[in-house]
Amino acid sequence: MTSPKIFIVVLQYNNSEDTIRCLESLKELDWRDFRVIVVDNASEIQHLNSIRLFIENQSRTKQGHAASHRGFVRDKGEGGVKFYFLVNRQNLGYAGGNNIGIRYALEEGADYILILNPDTTVKSDSLTKLVETTKKNPKAGIIGAMVDEGDRVINCGKIKWLKPELKHSVLQTTNYKLQTNQYIPGVAMLIHRDVFKEIGLFDERYFLYFEDVDFCIGAQKAGFKLVVAPKALIHHHPSSSTSKLGAASLLYYHYRNAHLFNSKNAPFWAKVLLPFWSIWIIIKQTAKILLGINVQVSKAILRGVLDFYKGRFGKISNF
Repeated sequence: MTSPKIFIVVLQYNNSEDTIRCLESLKELDWRDFRVIVVDNASEIQHLNSIRLFIENQSRTKQGHAASHRGFVRDKGEGGVKFYFLVNRQNLGYAGGNNIGIRYALEEGADYILILNPDTTVKSDSLTKLVETTKKNPKAGIIGAMVDEGDRVINCGKIKWLKPELKHSVLQTTNYKLQTNQYIPGVAMLIHRDVFKEIGLFDERYFLYFEDVDFCIGAQKAGFKLVVAPKALIHHHPSSSTSKLGAASLLYYHYRNAHLFNSKNAPFWAKVLLPFWSIWIIIKQTAKILLGINVQVSKAILRGVLDFYKGRFGKISNF
């Protein structure tokens, strides 16, 4: 049996130090044949140049192409790591940025694509353990890892309807197969190419938050299983990229995208209650504004709810 062709997609937005640390760890993977696609999401010039210089320093350079995006292929030699560097002209968010890398990988014949956060480092045998899990679970479409966040280890999340945020947790079963109300966090997801063929790519309307959960639900509905590789360890060092957006912007995305997520995927009872949940949020946040309590945050939440009903998605302008 031939080994699967694997691409790793790392989405970079500023914080190049984190990304370089991640890429250095990928060079130590013991899986023999894989390729790394670094997608820059319109970072500041110093971070863009840091990643470009890192990849250029790996070895000799060959020109590559990726649609309308500037691409570079770095070949470390036989048995080494091949790096592809794709540069977006604008910030496309988690969904849109990763989709650029996914499309490129699929065009190059990828069997599996590992979506990996740039603020992670991988254990040398983690990719091998992920691939071994696919062989033991042929119906698995998405395979997750054990993610060490320092103070806890997580490997899944549980879906709760009509909530603006979802929390990650640890799967407490012996076979590490997820149920229909669970998902694999987007920090590390090994995805079979057939999943993309059946359900498409990440929904770019989300821009940030809920797109990984939405994708997992779509995969399950299409008949694919979600499985965790219990011996694949990845260290997660949460960066400050999203926190720099500010609490108001983050809550805007949480509330807007929670509405989109529920409207697409929730059971009938939750879809019926969705407008009433919206009204309660509007009343609550309006009262806070009138009382002068966290006015900027409350206005952002209100805007998120209203933009959902207006059909305004993707990246928002500054508040």
